[in-house]
Amino acid sequence: MRNPQAAIVLCLAFIIGLIVTCNPWARWGLPILGIPIAWLLPRYWKKSPNWRLLLVAIAIAGCASFYLELRIPKLANNDISTYIPATAERGTTQFTIVQGVVASYPRVTRNQNSQFWLDATQLNEIQGEKLRPADVSRAVSGRVYVTVPLQSGTGLQPGVDVSITGTLYLPEANANPGGFSFRNYLSQAGGFAGMRGVQLRVPDESQTQQWSWGKLRARIVAAQVKWLDVPIGPLVTAMVLGSDAVDLPYDLRDRFVRVGLAHALAASGFQVSLILNAILALTRKRLSAVQQSNVGGVALLIFLGLTGFQPAVVRSVVMGMAVLIGLRTQRKIDPLGSLFIAGTLLLIIDPLLIWDIGFELSFLATLGLIVTVEPLQQKLDWLPPTIADLITVPLAATIWTLPIQLYVFKVFPLYSLPANILTSPLISIISIGGTIGALIGAIIPIAGSAVSWLLYIPTQLLIWIVELFNYLPGTSFAVGQIEIWQLAALYGIILSVWAIPRWQKEWRVAALAGLLLVLIPLAIWKTNEFQITALAGKDRQILVIQDRGQTILINSGNESMARFIVLPFLQQQAINRVDRAIDSNLDLSALNSWQTLAQTMPIQKFYRIGGTIDNTGTIQFEPLLIGKTQKFDRLEITTIKTNPVIFQIAIPEVNQKWLFIGNDTGDLTQSAIDLEQLTPASTLFWSGGRLTARSISKIQPQVAIAATANPDPETVKLLEKNQVRVYYTGRDGAIQWTPAGLFKPYLEGER
Repeated sequence: MRNPQAAIVLCLAFIIGLIVTCNPWARWGLPILGIPIAWLLPRYWKKSPNWRLLLVAIAIAGCASFYLELRIPKLANNDISTYIPATAERGTTQFTIVQGVVASYPRVTRNQNSQFWLDATQLNEIQGEKLRPADVSRAVSGRVYVTVPLQSGTGLQPGVDVSITGTLYLPEANANPGGFSFRNYLSQAGGFAGMRGVQLRVPDESQTQQWSWGKLRARIVAAQVKWLDVPIGPLVTAMVLGSDAVDLPYDLRDRFVRVGLAHALAASGFQVSLILNAILALTRKRLSAVQQSNVGGVALLIFLGLTGFQPAVVRSVVMGMAVLIGLRTQRKIDPLGSLFIAGTLLLIIDPLLIWDIGFELSFLATLGLIVTVEPLQQKLDWLPPTIADLITVPLAATIWTLPIQLYVFKVFPLYSLPANILTSPLISIISIGGTIGALIGAIIPIAGSAVSWLLYIPTQLLIWIVELFNYLPGTSFAVGQIEIWQLAALYGIILSVWAIPRWQKEWRVAALAGLLLVLIPLAIWKTNEFQITALAGKDRQILVIQDRGQTILINSGNESMARFIVLPFLQQQAINRVDRAIDSNLDLSALNSWQTLAQTMPIQKFYRIGGTIDNTGTIQFEPLLIGKTQKFDRLEITTIKTNPVIFQIAIPEVNQKWLFIGNDTGDLTQSAIDLEQLTPASTLFWSGGRLTARSISKIQPQVAIAATANPDPETVKLLEKNQVRVYYTGRDGAIQWTPAGLFKPYLEGER
């Protein structure tokens, strides 16, 4: 076996060892399954590595699994997060002053705040309304996720000592299925605390560096924005340096992601190959191979610094360096081997990158380009080469990245391939022109602006194409949360087609098998599903009813909840359409949330309980009248009262009744509720406000769900006294009910 092949096997073993840590039992399964495979595989597969190499690979995989555990960030004894509960005892708005060193360049958040990482060194508590430091002062450690007003973060650089006044908080776990876990995100970055800053002070202004990568990057951004304006200017820069290096408007970024063009906003192998090809072409006749490799290496390091050392860029630069080493030593470099070696080196430095979706997609896309483009071109040799390249390059990358996209994002972008084919020429033109404009703009800003201005028309055309695909029906298809065995099986099919010649001839059968592997379990589930989910919506009552493919959504919270709570849950449940949307608390924020949701997912019909209905906008509401029962397939919804909103959800087929009680004031006393209007219900879903003993005895619930983390304590006592099981969405997360009569709190495993 050749050395590059042996290197690939060992690197792959290290990667597999890191991956299996997602399951504690899989680590011990490595030697149990691996040793028999190492003995049998060479006997039945002629191209198999020898058994000695396989045993070494198994040992490396086992060591890698323990290595990752050792590198997971651990909580230090004096970590700043350990003092947050103590400061919170005197109230949730307890202010503190945190001193530390800025550890990253500031980024603009969706809420138009400035966010950066801080390495904390000192913690001072504050007393009184004048924000004076208290006696409690401690030396602390740990990374803090800091947000401050936008202007406060302007001009900040890593390495600057700052003092921040604000409130500390512990990151919350993901409280809803399919949602984003802020706690996991921070812990993977080595942080366990967050801070909402209201004031930032730089004690020593002389700390600001005269030169930095951030200043050079800002110079390039300013040059390209000057004559292109926003969002075209930032888009051009993002396509050169990556979206992590520039504050691209989130609405534009979201549109690219929805149509499967997120890679266009990520700096990676394309830019690296562009830089190397340009340098080698310009210096081939003037410089020796050694000099060419030196110039190329410097150029790649400059590009790496400008992009902010993003993992995908580091991987591409390492591969580029391998090419330069081959040029210097006059040896041919195996691209597949260099990819695995580059990826493994990065994972040795930071094994947590194995869970970084950007790194995963970049690695897999590059793997697809190396091993799949040529076979696809052979299949399409009847097409002109230029057209064949437009199809094979995005198709090869999609084949290898699609399973992990389905597993992580739970959606399939239906127009990804045609969008990539149409936009590939524009992306190439903008990337090449943007790179030239960035290099010139870093030296002569006005000249860089002039060069970048030439990209106005192709960039505007690119945006227009992206918007066109976003307006098409069914931009993405939600497949739900596929299981880990489905993910492994999909990659098993892809690897088999790549490695086994017989399977290459039967690629249509393999493609059909992969499709059925995803769709058959989904179809079986959708045929039999029936559940009601009370989502954890931060003191908002949000209810999702799923009945054999039909979906009723009651409330969508505010715009942020619609985007980060409701939509991810619907995608995780493989819901591609909301059949009925019911709003019980229509205000401006609720209307915005419905519009945000409708932009991504079709909603057939809107209903409104109580209040004045304004149908002058794009959303038309129908009223649900008091005392009238509205049937929705097997469900019956009856409006009882509109102030506060009270309605009943009945499911006669399974003898289940839910009573929904909402109230903005939080006081649901006898004066607010006419007891004669209340009816018995097995499940009470209320805002968490005060209920009287007479109200509870009238409802006679078996289960009560409070849409808050802090329900009225007297009401909770009354409910428990009546042997009612009480859940808080703010404490237990989303609560799911199934016809078996089971209530499952999503955060049950967290406590």
